[in-house]
Amino acid sequence: MENILYEIPTNFEFDYFDFGFQLILLAFLLTVFIKCKNKEYKDTPYEVIKVISGICLCFLVVYNVIDIASSFDMHKKIAEEYEKGNYEIIDGVVENFVPMPYEGKSIESFEINGVKFSYSDSIEICGYNNAKSHGGVIEGNGQHLKIGYIYYDSSYGNIIVYIEQLE
Repeated sequence: MENILYEIPTNFEFDYFDFGFQLILLAFLLTVFIKCKNKEYKDTPYEVIKVISGICLCFLVVYNVIDIASSFDMHKKIAEEYEKGNYEIIDGVVENFVPMPYEGKSIESFEINGVKFSYSDSIEICGYNNAKSHGGVIEGNGQHLKIGYIYYDSSYGNIIVYIEQLE
């Protein structure tokens, strides 16, 4: 009997809350920049605010372009490999489980047969990243799982694309 706990979505899921917050910040900075730009005073706080808001605007735009491009690229690579069946599968018992505290932004990790996995709610990846403290399906040591994963790079390690509960 299959009990699939997680499977990577093949369509890209965008974090609209995070992006919405950044759009509000962008609109606020743009408003401040325009209002200060229209002032004709030099060497006043308006000039300083204009420069600071202009730098923040540039940083925010560049950051968002890079963030969105890398998110799309990561998801495209991982989802394509998953759809082609190009991923590793391991099954066994969860060992060395280190949960992420509810209030923390740390990493949750575990091993199955010596293969290490780590993830966090606060790190955007296209694979599984839901900590136990926030409703995640990996409960702790002794849980018998079948995990599909793809090694992405040295920064992200093994990205979990599939989790099945075994009896």
